[in-house]
Parts: sequence; C-alpha cells; structure tokens
Amino acid sequence: MIKTSAIILKSTDLNETGKTLTVYSEKLGKITIQAKGVKKVESKLRGHIESISYVQLILIEGKNSLILKDAFLLNQFLNIKKDLKKITTAKKIADLIDEAMAGEEKDEDIWKLILETFTMLDVGNVGNVGNVIMTFEKKLINLLGYDSEHMREIENLY
Repeated sequence: MIKTSAIILKSTDLNETGKTLTVYSEKLGKITIQAKGVKKVESKLRGHIESISYVQLILIEGKNSLILKDAFLLNQFLNIKKDLKKITTAKKIADLIDEAMAGEEKDEDIWKLILETFTMLDVGNVGNVGNVIMTFEKKLINLLGYDSEHMREIENLY
C-alpha cells in the first residue's frame, strides 16, 4: 500500500464505472492510476478526484497498474475553478507537466514548483496569464536540466 500526496492533472474514462487518473505525486512523480467504480453515484471517492485538485491518495499495486483505494481532498482549488482565466491557465500547466514528464521520476523540487504554482493561482490575482505559464515553463525546464535560453534558440530555428 502506498500513501502519497498528489495533484490530479487529468482524468479520462476507463469504462462505464471507472476512470484513469494522471497525477503528479510527491513520492512517485507522474503516475497513472485506475480509479475503479468512481463514476457510480454512490461512490465515496467521486468528489475527491476532480482534475486540478490536491489530494492524499492511498494506492495498491494491481497486476498492471496502481489502483486507487482511497482519497482525501486536501485542496479543491475552488478559486481556480471559479475563474475562466485561472482554470485555463491551470489546464495548460497540467498539460505541460503531463507532456514534459516521461514517467515515474520523483523530484521534490518539481513537486514543490507544481504545488506552489497551483496554490499561487488559487489565492493570487492572475493579471497576465502568459507570464504565469512562461514563468512555470522556465522553472520546469531548468529543473529538468535544460537551459531555457538555449531552448528558446532551438524554438526559433523551427
């Protein structure tokens, strides 16, 4: 059994009653987990596994994947979800994390960056959305070991 904090980046339908969740977790990095039965009306986990939420997860190892056993909502980021600009920004950041992270690579600095960014989006006034995304992108690129200035030069070639 694995207990870890995580940010839910996205969820997709698995079948009639389940979902596949892509999360960035404190202990495991980016992982995909199966949440069986969560689409049922009587599921106690249903409200705890929305995208762009900070949760405590209890996972068990299945044959081919991790399976969600329990979840506790730590922060629903309601201010993000109430504001179109903020939810659009949060979704772009979640997509960037999903695309940039190859797999289960735990990184404490990346975890802190993700949590701080979503928390700042939730409580702060987002004036220029582009700046929030660009700042996050630069910090993430640097934490992944790349030089953001050289990345810009490469982008300009194409």
